[in-house]
Amino acid sequence: MNYRRTGGNAKDSQAPFFITVALLCILTGCRSDNHFFAESLPMSLRLAAQSNPQEADLSGLASANGSSEVLGPGDVLDVSIAAGLTEKDQVKLSSRIADDGNASLPEIGTIQLAGYPPQAAESLIRMEAIKKNLYKNPSVTVTVSHARKNRIRVLGAVKQPGIYELPPSASDVVSAIAEAGGLAENAGENVEVRNPVSASYDRPAIAGDPQNPYSPVSSSSAETPVASTRSMNSYRINLISASKDGGGDYLVSDGGVIMVEKRDPDPVSVIGLVKNPGKYDFPVGKDIHVLDAIALAGGISNQLANKVYVIRPVANGANPAVIELTIYKAKRSGDSNIRLGPGDVVSVEQTPGTVFMEALQIIRFGVSGSVGTLF
Repeated sequence: MNYRRTGGNAKDSQAPFFITVALLCILTGCRSDNHFFAESLPMSLRLAAQSNPQEADLSGLASANGSSEVLGPGDVLDVSIAAGLTEKDQVKLSSRIADDGNASLPEIGTIQLAGYPPQAAESLIRMEAIKKNLYKNPSVTVTVSHARKNRIRVLGAVKQPGIYELPPSASDVVSAIAEAGGLAENAGENVEVRNPVSASYDRPAIAGDPQNPYSPVSSSSAETPVASTRSMNSYRINLISASKDGGGDYLVSDGGVIMVEKRDPDPVSVIGLVKNPGKYDFPVGKDIHVLDAIALAGGISNQLANKVYVIRPVANGANPAVIELTIYKAKRSGDSNIRLGPGDVVSVEQTPGTVFMEALQIIRFGVSGSVGTLF
């Protein structure tokens, strides 16, 4: 509060009146049901430590496929069929896998190759060539001359939002976020993944491939490939929980969207007997306690300031909780130096001691002013 001296005897009339009014304001009033002491704060009002997804180990969430190569729609294949030892006995073909998973090869015909690794595709082509009496015992080699890429859009709290192209074997949430520069400082724990409608392929078993590990869906007993569609699906990931579990296939298909949650918490307000009262940004992913907030506001402005109220919003819309503590105890006990939450108001309160200190300052100012007028 600012006071202006109006005469030589102002100190005699203002100081007692100021002290009386302040004491009445402080000492009167009843404690309500929403008033608590920091040392006995109920669990419902105690806040958990802030989580920081940037510090979580997300390596375990990467795709388990690693660098394994699985053929799919859009891949361009170079197929070499050798029936003898010379180049004249070799036939070289090129084919693109269509959207239905089939590749068309001259004379051999149409073969479903999507979902297989190149080695399995070689066996399929070889068996089909023998079946049609084109070759007796050919050697088949399949290489990918142009691999398809999944286009994935990464939005939200990442450093470089945008569209990124990833190979299907590395089209997972962690790889996509890494391509986008990693998590931003305001990233939250939750990530939503939306995958568009996509085709999946059932395929017959192949000799040497009994477990059929490359099929996008479980294989049926059908002898011919059957394309089936899946409706748009979405799922959510809590990065903190998922990193602790250390597993899961968090895959993203071509045309998928990853939305990383942004955290924009309400600021913490510091008022009362501090040097720089105001609102201060709530740190994302870091804890802030009562003494931290007071330090942000420049510290206390009155040497005798000790009593603090923390006004905390209540989720159900009821009256805010008022938590009482002292700076003296907060310096010595974590139970008193409570953790703050977004929207909390920290008020360093007047007490009889602080009022007395301010009164002395007013009197001292008045005396120094009176002395100054004499010279």
